[in-house]
Amino acid sequence: MKSDANKEVFRCFIKILSPWHIGCDEVYEPTSFVMDETRNQLVVFNPVSFIRELSDEDKSLFSSICAKGTISSILEIYKFLRGKQVEGKRVDVCDDFIDHYKRTLSISTHNERQIQQELNNFQIPRTSFSSLDQRPYIPGSSVKGALRTGYANLCQAQQKLQKWTNSRESQKLERHLMAYSNPGDDPFRLVKVSDFMPVGEVKTKVLYCVNEKKKMALKPTRGQALMLEVIEPGAIFTGLISVEKPQAGAGIKEPVDLTTLLDGVLNFYDQEKINENQALQIIGIPPNVVESDEKAILIRCGRHSGAEAVTIKGHRHIRIMGKFGDRPKYLDHATTFWLASNVRVPKIKKFLQPFGWGHLIEMTGKSSQAFDATEAIYAKKTKVEQEDLRHEAKRQIEMKRQAQQEDEKKAREAEEKRIEEEKRKAAFEAMSPEEKDVATLEDPDVIENKVVEILNRLDGFSDQNKVKASMALKAYYQKNGKWKKKKCSKKQFEKVKMIKTILGEV
Repeated sequence: MKSDANKEVFRCFIKILSPWHIGCDEVYEPTSFVMDETRNQLVVFNPVSFIRELSDEDKSLFSSICAKGTISSILEIYKFLRGKQVEGKRVDVCDDFIDHYKRTLSISTHNERQIQQELNNFQIPRTSFSSLDQRPYIPGSSVKGALRTGYANLCQAQQKLQKWTNSRESQKLERHLMAYSNPGDDPFRLVKVSDFMPVGEVKTKVLYCVNEKKKMALKPTRGQALMLEVIEPGAIFTGLISVEKPQAGAGIKEPVDLTTLLDGVLNFYDQEKINENQALQIIGIPPNVVESDEKAILIRCGRHSGAEAVTIKGHRHIRIMGKFGDRPKYLDHATTFWLASNVRVPKIKKFLQPFGWGHLIEMTGKSSQAFDATEAIYAKKTKVEQEDLRHEAKRQIEMKRQAQQEDEKKAREAEEKRIEEEKRKAAFEAMSPEEKDVATLEDPDVIENKVVEILNRLDGFSDQNKVKASMALKAYYQKNGKWKKKKCSKKQFEKVKMIKTILGEV
């Protein structure tokens, strides 16, 4: 922690303790990925590159499916993509996701109502990511929101404000607790939080988000299991938190100081963690293990962090949905959890995890060096992988070029052969019967029966054609080992002698 006359700076990192999802309005949808079912991964591909690599036949089929523009045709696209080999960003998926994907593909294309229901549920919200390298990051606004909640709860604990007259007006409550009236006087405008950027490779995974009641119940909750991409535990993100000191006349009555801010976060989220663990134990979920580090500050961010983690204790007004058709009611606590799950319908609850827990830890020289080394290794690995991808892309392009050249060569040769064959046929048709017989004998593929048939007509040939035919017959019999006396039957050798006589060889 550093400070000067103008501001205090907390250089720190966040270590992810349970799955995090920070929304970004981006989704994975099945028309943009294929499943690698052997590795339990979805592979997000570039549509332009994908189409370019398709064969002409597949391009035609894909185009015809897309042209339909119906609900069922979207399912046909999913089926078309299944099993295709593509390169792209890989994201791990839980085991049940593969079964869910297969069941979706097995829906009849005639059942458009069921297709529509499944497709609506099959868009996967992405966690926030950098467009430069596709790695997840934690927006500073999310962290600042968690800091503000912790600080507001500290103000409440100090002031012991009685129940707010209108619990729905949370902004007015915060203004009262932090002693400001207008946004320009908000002490938190001087709290600056950078985006928290990843260190090294950060794993994400597609999990289900399931709703569980906080009390043991015979009937399950009505909430639909949702799919989310989450940052997996163990990931590290680095950033800065700074608190500027207000200038004279700034209008800020009770400025925030960094130590008090962090104390508020520590006290609030530590107690929330204790409360959550107790509630989880009631329904058979063991407490989420938190590493013991006295310098670490618990913090909670992101979607499904729980209503209690984003509200002020003593002034909570949490909307509770009842049975279908009933009006919602408002309580000071939530009645259900949203938990991360590897399956859509969990039968064993002990494997469920809460969302959004992390440790906020001050950066030291040692940790900074370690993170720099990790990032350098990742950058080197990424560079090598990118080079490999470029080489592979060049190799594929060259292979495609060579294949195209080979196809063109074969096409030219086939065309030349066709032309030659047509010329040969035309020349053959223009021949006299004797010339046709000579040409037939000169054909390497002539059959024995045809040879005998022509031989029997040989006496009627003109002298010139008789010689040509005899030369062809000699070549044929030599080729087939029927020319020398020792290898001929008596009848065959009579034929040989006749041919030799014509050729003047006896």
